[in-house]
Amino acid sequence: MTQTLQRIDILIENGSGLLMFIWLSVLIIPSLLSVIIPFALFGAALYALHRLHTDSEIAVMFAAGVGRWRIAAPLLGMTVAAAGIVFWVNLDLMPHSYRLLKQEVADIRADFASSVLRAGQFTSLSDGFTVYVDQVSPGGQLTGLLINDYRDKEKGKVYMAQRGLLRETSSGPILFLSNGNIQRIAKNTGEPDFVRFEETAVNISDFNNKRGELQLELTERYLSELFNPDLSNPWDRRNAGELIAEGHNRLASPLYAFAYIFLALYALVGGAYSRRGYTIRIALACAAAGALRISGFVTQGFAAQTAQNWLQYAIPIGATIILAALLSHSGRAIYGALPSKGGA
Repeated sequence: MTQTLQRIDILIENGSGLLMFIWLSVLIIPSLLSVIIPFALFGAALYALHRLHTDSEIAVMFAAGVGRWRIAAPLLGMTVAAAGIVFWVNLDLMPHSYRLLKQEVADIRADFASSVLRAGQFTSLSDGFTVYVDQVSPGGQLTGLLINDYRDKEKGKVYMAQRGLLRETSSGPILFLSNGNIQRIAKNTGEPDFVRFEETAVNISDFNNKRGELQLELTERYLSELFNPDLSNPWDRRNAGELIAEGHNRLASPLYAFAYIFLALYALVGGAYSRRGYTIRIALACAAAGALRISGFVTQGFAAQTAQNWLQYAIPIGATIILAALLSHSGRAIYGALPSKGGA
């Protein structure tokens, strides 16, 4: 919701319909999946293991000689699949969807003529700039234009054109005119001066302050573009550290799925058997999972400043190794604390 509401202005200011707003919201989802999928797996594992404990099925499996790793095997299989999905999202789906999102937003904002300009009406876009259009068609196509441009009072001019086309460019929205003339007052003689043209262009970026920025940002770049920033581009040069850190984060984030699953396993399968339930363990595991992911975000920012990108891999890999080791060495406590057959 926080992501989609940032684009509610497209629905309000640019006259786009609800379906377009929903489509833009769908395009945001892939960027959230890389964080949501590991947490969803973690929550599902906690729920499943807790149900097994509640029904005493884990106690029965341990009593029958089933080891912890045999219980963990199906969860680890799901983790491999989840990590693969996150890897695909990071490398392909997310940059593709965000590029499509940026292009859609740019096209909508460039087509503000359909919501601002009205057929048969004089529309004042700013002081000294008024547009009259006979007909407004989808896609920024205009027919029968009269433009009064007195932004610079000393060089005021009037455009008349048969057709016009509004397009988004790297310099902002440009109004391309065809088959018309420009009327202005000559400074020397004070007489009207007519200049005919077949094609000309009027820059109207000043009237569309929220135009779509065509510069590709972090989420819109593929892995090769993140690891190889174009140093001839000023934006890339200023943000080279962030670009490279984002590339390493794309590779490291699938590893959190393994850290989370071992955290869930250790919370409910490791440690001593408890007859009082596992509420405290589950709460601590959730807090640890949140702290682990937050530390990953903090480390990404630190790596962008210091180029110590190996730290982004060290956190999930280190947590996975430590939790796997703790799970492996917790067997004696579990088996020793199991209730006897008579007590069961």
